[in-house]
Amino acid sequence: MGAVIDGSEPMLVMEFMEHGSLYEVLQNPTIALESDLILHIIQDIAQGTRFLHSSNPPVIHGDLKSGNILIDSKFRAKLADFAEWPKKSDMYSIGVIINEIVSRKEPYHAATDDLSVILNGVTDPKVNRRPEIPSFCPVKVKKLIMFLWHADPKLRPTATELNNRLDDLNEQVFAACGPKKTSRLTRVVPTGDQDDFLYQAFPRHIADVLRSGGKVEPEPHNDVSICFSDIVGFTTIASKLDPLKVSSLLDRLYLKFDEVTRKYDLFKVETVGDAYMCAGNLANDQHEDHVRRIALFATGICKAASETLIDEDDPSVGYTKIRVGFHCGPVVSNVVGSLNPRYGVFGDTVNVAARMETTSAAGRVHCSELSAKRLMDDAPDLLVKARGATLMKDRGQMMTYWVSEV
Repeated sequence: MGAVIDGSEPMLVMEFMEHGSLYEVLQNPTIALESDLILHIIQDIAQGTRFLHSSNPPVIHGDLKSGNILIDSKFRAKLADFAEWPKKSDMYSIGVIINEIVSRKEPYHAATDDLSVILNGVTDPKVNRRPEIPSFCPVKVKKLIMFLWHADPKLRPTATELNNRLDDLNEQVFAACGPKKTSRLTRVVPTGDQDDFLYQAFPRHIADVLRSGGKVEPEPHNDVSICFSDIVGFTTIASKLDPLKVSSLLDRLYLKFDEVTRKYDLFKVETVGDAYMCAGNLANDQHEDHVRRIALFATGICKAASETLIDEDDPSVGYTKIRVGFHCGPVVSNVVGSLNPRYGVFGDTVNVAARMETTSAAGRVHCSELSAKRLMDDAPDLLVKARGATLMKDRGQMMTYWVSEV
């Protein structure tokens, strides 16, 4: 996020990971890892590894272990402390980590022989020494662990294969590995504030399920509009402003965005740093005009940002500029995690919408061809202009459009 170069040695400023390392979480008996959290942590590890391995040139972590996996406030896992080793060593390590998550015990915790003896047994394919898999480990998970730490590295899965296998699993597979699921609500807010919190943070039908202590199931949506925005040059702004002023900027800006969200009756999915995510036809039935609503929201927040000072004490710094992008299509929504549970929206539609934002320009609203065609029919009060073929990461050339008020 930044760096400090004053003093005897430079220091990096990085994201604060509230729960420390995965090792610390697993060794803390007061933290109950329910089945959904276990699955999502493993998926995060696998996705991070796939990202590294698919880079050009490939990046091999080489030192994957629970102590090098960091956990944020939402129990999302992120990889840290990279090294360089053969690619399949990462897959072996993930097998050990999954077993550690399931057992909540250090590898070889009960071993009485020396470390050198253990290591010789691990590296000798004839001995093929591995940590003990607990008896309560689900069969599917046990097979996956054994596949990952196979004695022959050539027979271990790739990171992509691992992700595909995890996509076929669900949190029920890990039910034996964590405590019985209780109401997420009781671990989020005091009783007196539950209703206000729930109905602001979740769609009403989801809040009703949580309020009753029920379990939220994944919900498919055939046609939803997703919009992303972020602040242009935010890293530079954050490096030059006092942190309190950065916080003030985001608060002032998002209060304005929230007003625009309410104006068009959309659902605010989340904010992450300087990114704001909003959706139409998700919490309410807006199938006839949700693309128009999201487009008007997008132009509205662009205007709001352009009227928001970066530093109220120093107007010479100027006003905020944002990039905005949106796309429409099918998604799946679900509540993930148990501590600070998050209502998330998942699917390729979300990915495309994010690409629209990252390839947009300062003060501009950028959208996909599918969204543009619907706007041309449904939104005569908006100007939709072809941008042409735009290069999108992992997707090649896509026809995209600029959107503005007439």
